[in-house]
Amino acid sequence: MRRAVPLLVVLTSALVLAGCGRQPGTPASHGRPTSSNDSAFQPLAAYDLPDEDGRTIERARWTLAGRCMGRLGFDGLQNLALDPLPTWPQRPSGTGAFSMFLYASDDFRYSIQDPKEAERHGYHGAQADYERRHSKRKWTLPQYLALTGEFVGDDPKSVHGHRIPERGCLGEADRAIYGASPQDHRNPVLELETKSLRQGMRDPVWKKADKAWSGCMRASRYHYATPEDAVTGSDRTAQELKARLSGQRRDTSEPSVLERKAATADARCKQRTGYIRTVHAIDVRIQKRLVAEHRTELDKQLRWERDAARKAHDVLEDQSS
Repeated sequence: MRRAVPLLVVLTSALVLAGCGRQPGTPASHGRPTSSNDSAFQPLAAYDLPDEDGRTIERARWTLAGRCMGRLGFDGLQNLALDPLPTWPQRPSGTGAFSMFLYASDDFRYSIQDPKEAERHGYHGAQADYERRHSKRKWTLPQYLALTGEFVGDDPKSVHGHRIPERGCLGEADRAIYGASPQDHRNPVLELETKSLRQGMRDPVWKKADKAWSGCMRASRYHYATPEDAVTGSDRTAQELKARLSGQRRDTSEPSVLERKAATADARCKQRTGYIRTVHAIDVRIQKRLVAEHRTELDKQLRWERDAARKAHDVLEDQSS
């Protein structure tokens, strides 16, 4: 099962500097359900790494990045605390751009499902899952640039007289583990997961499930054609903008009351209409076909990931010896 990972977009006022994709070098990690009756079961997940290998790669990445930071003159960062692991670095505010993180997780492949989860986190459950497993810390701009190599405008390309590696110390670490930058590596698992969803949503039975869910939502005075529309929540955006313009303020780090109410209604309607059971069956059928059609490249991807896990294990063994 793919655990929550951040998808990074760095924005200036006029330019998208980094597009969406799985966070650079972040392996998929999961506990793997074996029954197709389990809504968490995904045939393509067989080509992801298990949880333990995923954690090994993350720990090795940050271990190598810490050594790199020490080499660049950040002596205090040479031995980073890795329990829990840090979240992916965010650019400091007020430095010419901002980082926007989207979060992806197989637990939310069909969006929100659990009303209790919705009441707590709205549509931000994947983010909450990720942040539970990582420690958030603030970085100075020089530290951020050294770690990520995400330069904006006139950002310095060197620190303490040392040139910052391509894609920063974390990028250097990923190249040591994977042999090449994962950002430059085509990942057929991710591509086929997306393809399966897109094909599934065009299936007449899936569309019928959308209509049943939409009808249930109308009973709660929500007018969304699909669950994807509910996540976007253009109606909530308009209401929240109106509230801000009227002088109301709220903690934007937490989902709004409007979002939590909509997400709760969404999850309840999925339960009442059997939505997840229906769309999951379609998704599994399509994934099985895609696996059969692309088995060679999927096997190659899995070997690549397993090789990275072995290299990561060696890095940690060397560190402890």
